Amino acid sequence: MAQSYQNGEALAYDFGDLEMRIPGLAFATLAYLFVFAPVAAQQAVGNTITADRKDIGKVQTRIENYDQALGVVIQLARPHGNNVECNAVCYFPSSSRPLAWRCEPDKKCDLHCTVNPPVGGCS
Repeated sequence: MAQSYQNGEALAYDFGDLEMRIPGLAFATLAYLFVFAPVAAQQAVGNTITADRKDIGKVQTRIENYDQALGVVIQLARPHGNNVECNAVCYFPSSSRPLAWRCEPDKKCDLHCTVNPPVGGCS
């Protein structure tokens, strides 16, 4: 609740849940800009989402389903043949395990949630 003063008296203004709406509006605006940005190309195929920007690189995100876990892999191939950056999380019934590693250019990030501890690799 915000207050304003007029002639020495406090006037109360109820902004409702405005504080809760601002982050949602900011997220929606960023999502709109990302979706409709003219320099970005995006593609979703099966369990993989791909976005490409010439100044940043190509990002691929995919979800892998295991017997006792879910895995999320994010792969960033930067322009000019730099290493591929790999970030992943294995989600288990009662915990999660984040991982980060690098692969050589033109390699794919592999996630292995079935071993203990989970590991990342390149293929």
